[in-house]
Amino acid sequence: MSKHLFGMILTHQGIYANNRGENEGNATTIQKVLSNGELYSTVSAESIRYALREGWQIAGHLVNRRVVDHRSVRITDREFVAWTECLDDDVLGFMHARNETLSRRGPLEITRAISLSPWRGEIMRNFASPGSNPSVTTNDPIPYAVEVHDTRYQFGFAITPEFLGKENLDEKSHLDGSRKKERLQVVLEGILNLRRVGGNHARYFTDYSPEAVVLRWTDDPAPRFLYCFEENEQGSLSLGPLLKRIKGGDIDADEVIIGTALDIACLWQSSKGKPDPNPNTGKCDGTQHTAPGTGSLEEARVRVEPGVKKAVEFLLERIEPSSL
Repeated sequence: MSKHLFGMILTHQGIYANNRGENEGNATTIQKVLSNGELYSTVSAESIRYALREGWQIAGHLVNRRVVDHRSVRITDREFVAWTECLDDDVLGFMHARNETLSRRGPLEITRAISLSPWRGEIMRNFASPGSNPSVTTNDPIPYAVEVHDTRYQFGFAITPEFLGKENLDEKSHLDGSRKKERLQVVLEGILNLRRVGGNHARYFTDYSPEAVVLRWTDDPAPRFLYCFEENEQGSLSLGPLLKRIKGGDIDADEVIIGTALDIACLWQSSKGKPDPNPNTGKCDGTQHTAPGTGSLEEARVRVEPGVKKAVEFLLERIEPSSL
């Protein structure tokens, strides 16, 4: 039976803006999605995949599509003859520009990133220097606006390492178990080290690397915990949806690893030194810590590590190359 890895990522808090060349008038817009009657900002999976490829290139891994500068990408093997040797072709997949039958669906799947809090219409206004836009001939400063969002983003990913190096699902892989595990480690390191995903040019740099990660190594083909982070109006974080699914039996707690230094409701037992402002209520909605006896992810036997890198290290220690 195939083993699957599912993950949820929560980024650092930051002021995010998009750089997609889209605007309304002189305002650069961010992408938005309507959910539960509220507008949330969103970042595409394509942006995350591009950032992964760029990170792998900088780290010295062999990739087929190499970033030349912020305007162009160079493809070394346009016929994808050596796709098994190129990290991005194997992990992210490819499609021949003139021959659609020559394609590969990459085993790494990534969701859209959704903001943790609703977008309330934040806009920054400024003036560009005369001459900064060649299409504008006036000598006066050019007014412009940028939609921004002070938030965190959460996004999910899925990968079945067994499919790495496989041309078809029922064929033998070109990679052995050890190389598959090495490639999986590079994938996870790329996610841990995400950098320039969102951001309007270099003026809105934000830390897109994960500040919290939930991993699930399982035989189950479905993740069942996507978008499990919640934030209330006071800004407190919670993993209540994940705890409910574990208590309901949909997810085996032994399969889950959480890594974070954040103070998240439902994560720790109150008896471990986490103060509970109101132990009589025992809520797990992000307004306070879990009260003793009401349950927490730690009490449910979920492995909790103090940081995201520790969580990935523990996961890799559990994975035997022979199982891949």
